[in-house]
Amino acid sequence: MKVGILAAKTGNGHISVMNTLKEEFERQGEKNIHCFPSFYEDMMVSNRILSNFYNFLMVNSVALCEKYCEFTYMTRPDLSQDFYEGVKEYIYLFLIEYKFDILISVSHTINAAIIRVIREHSELSNIKFCVVVTDPYEPIAVGFAVEGADKYYCATGVVKNILTRADIATRKIVESGYPISYRFQPICENNICEELGFDKQKPIILLNAGSQGIYHYFYMLKELVEKSCELQIIVICGKNLTLYNQCQKIVKKRRREDNIKVFGFVSNIEIYMDICDLVITKAGANAIYEALMVKKPILIDAIDGFLFQERGIQNLLEKHDFGLILENVDKIESNIKKILYNKKYYINNIIKMDLHNGSYKIINDIKNL
Repeated sequence: MKVGILAAKTGNGHISVMNTLKEEFERQGEKNIHCFPSFYEDMMVSNRILSNFYNFLMVNSVALCEKYCEFTYMTRPDLSQDFYEGVKEYIYLFLIEYKFDILISVSHTINAAIIRVIREHSELSNIKFCVVVTDPYEPIAVGFAVEGADKYYCATGVVKNILTRADIATRKIVESGYPISYRFQPICENNICEELGFDKQKPIILLNAGSQGIYHYFYMLKELVEKSCELQIIVICGKNLTLYNQCQKIVKKRRREDNIKVFGFVSNIEIYMDICDLVITKAGANAIYEALMVKKPILIDAIDGFLFQERGIQNLLEKHDFGLILENVDKIESNIKKILYNKKYYINNIIKMDLHNGSYKIINDIKNL
């Protein structure tokens, strides 16, 4: 069985899901798996420009990025004739060259065009096309709800209902759970605490600025450095070198190197999540579900608001009460104290969610198509 997994470089969430699916295919004995993390960008130069613009806004202004997302979701460029004319030959030649048995998309930006190309060319009709919806709450990117794929995999019943309302047949929809790497589970022998020189008896906070490194996490750290000497803090700055340098600078200035550790982009964030008492992160689905899978309370970053596709996190939090929402930097210390004081309560609520890793169910179902 030859499998292709297609993604887009808008943030890192889609890439993480792509890698998780590949990992699960290989766990189940499938080796002929091909990943294309920048498929959307490779189709047209203009797509690459749009992705870079999105990532720039994500780092520098979540508020502007939210407006950009809402505009593109409403105007649906993925359905325009101009877009299709620009990408149809690339998609056709790509599919003819690779001759996939199974094609999986984890991005909303490409599905309508792929479905149309397959429909218009009978020689491609043997390809099974599957969509993994990476938005677990409402609203979802409407590009996920395009009829014509063979299967749709979604994390929650809420999303299943959205797909059903979009006239997608119920038999095609699988409520699988969210696909997360198996690395995100309690680690039996984790020596990272000793390596960092941290005291296990004192609280450890993980500031996760995301793969792109949202800059206002510097102001979060600055607030904590100035107000709290007791907290041990791990800062993940992603690919934002400016953020990394500024965080390092303030840590050294305040002589907090012993209990504040700053990192750039890491590929093993699970080892830091494992030792922390609380995760502070943006509302991206991947970041939220990674923390929930390792049973960590979350302080959700809403300082610049939520992206269009992240608004539903408020409903999820209201339903399951696994943390708090941070709307102002000057509230970060009080919110941390509240979560730490009620840590067992939040962990119990996460346990009650009874989350299951969706990757096994997705791959097992795909193999039986």
